[in-house]
Amino acid sequence: MSVFEIFDAKGYNGFSSKILQMKNYKANLETARRFWQGEGRYAISVYPVKHNYRQLFDMERMLQLAPLHLADQASMPGISLPTVSTDWGTISTAKYWGGKAQFDSTGGNTFINPAAQTVAQALELSHRPLDDPEMDAARSVAFYQELSRRLQTNTLWLRTPDMQGPLNTAGLTMNQEEFFRAMYSEPANVHAYLEKVTAFLVDYQRYLRDGSGQHVCGNLWPTTFFPQDLGVSFTEDLMPLLSTKLYREFGIPCLQRLAQEFGGLHIHCCGHYGHHVQTLLRSGMKIYALEYHFPETRLEELEPLADQVVFIPYLLQHKQDEFMSTAAYYRHLIENTDRKFRFWFACAEDSEELLAFARQYGSSG
Repeated sequence: MSVFEIFDAKGYNGFSSKILQMKNYKANLETARRFWQGEGRYAISVYPVKHNYRQLFDMERMLQLAPLHLADQASMPGISLPTVSTDWGTISTAKYWGGKAQFDSTGGNTFINPAAQTVAQALELSHRPLDDPEMDAARSVAFYQELSRRLQTNTLWLRTPDMQGPLNTAGLTMNQEEFFRAMYSEPANVHAYLEKVTAFLVDYQRYLRDGSGQHVCGNLWPTTFFPQDLGVSFTEDLMPLLSTKLYREFGIPCLQRLAQEFGGLHIHCCGHYGHHVQTLLRSGMKIYALEYHFPETRLEELEPLADQVVFIPYLLQHKQDEFMSTAAYYRHLIENTDRKFRFWFACAEDSEELLAFARQYGSSG
């Protein structure tokens, strides 16, 4: 079925009944849930890119593109559920604390100047209200609710605007070098600030869940489907920069708070964090998923976690010569690794090889 059979130039006529309430909606949802409960060795999803509205700041344009994106999503191989993303860069959580947000020289990436230079200054910061219409959580809720209204559906799922974890958010709101130094010189102040930031992130996540009618299915990245009743998805990219001692002292208590509030953890990290595997293993937290990027982190380093964690693999092609493509790496993982390893392969439509991989192996196995 083509896009134009279900979406006309006048708007959203007929879209909900044919796509959002597709026959396989319940089947896909059940497949995803069973996978997270431990059934099957792998799951596959494909993210469409033809009508992508990533990091657009024009709400009406997003509302026009989103149905086309959803139509493409419905035709993708693998686990396919109607999800919308609200992506305005990696500074969505940090913006609440002040600092000047701006674009880089390409005009395509956002960054933020820190609101504080020292941890003492950071402790004096107050965040803006979660429902501030200029902030990304409120904009995300407004987009989700208006799109659901136009489509006359309650079946949409929301990938949240970037959910940087406590360490990452703290490192964006204050001078990052001073943040690291303060772990040695002012540990009590660092703990106090991280507690403040973590409490904000708990409220941030709850606000998005309430605004979407409890339909959050993960962070904007990676593009797995992780229903909110299982836990919370976030970015933990400062983890590779810390020693095991510092991460155990400053990182783990924040994650334990998130786990206490939301249940399981679904963690993105694209650096080398193999040295923290034993710390994560001994933390007592329920970790559903860990993203890793080969060869920065290798599967053999993660083996102690294999009995309890789903791995979300990516390949840094330019940093290795063992695999010709990401699809080749994914096939290797399915065909040549111990069956105790479980994977979610989050693919993008713009790779013909990954599309062929998804069609070959199906939604799960």
